[in-house]
Amino acid sequence: MAPPSPSGQELIDLAWEQQSFEPHGFAAAVTNVHIVLLVLTTIFIVLRIWARAWLFRELKIWGWDDTLALLSYGTFVPSAIFTILAARYGLATQDAELTDALKARAALYMGYWQMHYAVSSNLVKAGIAVALLRLTTTQRLYRLIILGILISTPIFTAAVLIVLIATCRPLGAQWDLELGSCPVHTVMAYLSYIFTAFTVILDWACAVIPYLLLRDLEMKRRIKISLIVVLAFGSLAGVCAIIRLPYIKYYLIEQDQLYGFANIIMWSSIENGIGIIAASLPPIRKLFRYYGTTKDRTYSHERAGALETIGGTPLTKNNVSTQLRNLSPRSTRRSGFGSQGSGPWNRLDGDSSSKENMIVL
Repeated sequence: MAPPSPSGQELIDLAWEQQSFEPHGFAAAVTNVHIVLLVLTTIFIVLRIWARAWLFRELKIWGWDDTLALLSYGTFVPSAIFTILAARYGLATQDAELTDALKARAALYMGYWQMHYAVSSNLVKAGIAVALLRLTTTQRLYRLIILGILISTPIFTAAVLIVLIATCRPLGAQWDLELGSCPVHTVMAYLSYIFTAFTVILDWACAVIPYLLLRDLEMKRRIKISLIVVLAFGSLAGVCAIIRLPYIKYYLIEQDQLYGFANIIMWSSIENGIGIIAASLPPIRKLFRYYGTTKDRTYSHERAGALETIGGTPLTKNNVSTQLRNLSPRSTRRSGFGSQGSGPWNRLDGDSSSKENMIVL
């Protein structure tokens, strides 16, 4: 008679004693995808910090959306690392090549991934919502929708995480019931469908609302096209959530479960990575605009004034300041421009029509 399979704490202890193996096939693909995501998100976050916190530090444009993006990246990195580790112990590998202890080790890493992914995903959506609030100062309907996204997302996710932490001991039992008790396992499987549908709606809302705001604004065609491309790229996050949907069934299918779970984790990570990159694209546009206006690509005092304007026109030279005057919406006065960049300029009041507004992203 065969000895009973280990379970509970015995299985956990045995899992931590296992040696990793080199991923191959689908497991290698999952590993490579996460390495690429780590590299790309790191590049874009560094560029965002360089633009907001250093290059344009005099403008003091660092905002809550930048802080949330940085925090999202900070929790995305460990989520990707835990996935890479899980792939070295059985994630994305079929059962025939695995032992119970290896599967348990992978499930433990997947539990850690789940925590960090949930936090990172919420932070990136919150960062995008905060940025959108700056564009909807007068559109009450859009502001209410964005505020709904900003409030509902963390509440829903926090509720799910609290239930998981309180009922699944350890957290990896959500992915491998042999590790311990997780009475809400089946409930969470069905809730995952609701969460995915909710995610799709939020991802598309974060892409569609800016388009509705930009389509009626008067700006250069090249700039408008570039912004629409950025929004289209961000909408790919919603596509990833849709691709993930058919694989949720593996919560309730025991055979080759880790192979099926890999699709859920990979597409969730791609969705999150796209969100971090898409949220960083508008701030990074300032880098290209800044370096594109300076032939020698150096910061000069003669061009310092360009950083003080929306369109990049130098308003100061050799530390000569420019005075702005208030102008009522119907005023016909025109501004004067001195040869040295000094002289009075007129400031537009904020209650003009939407086509007169200019947006700094």
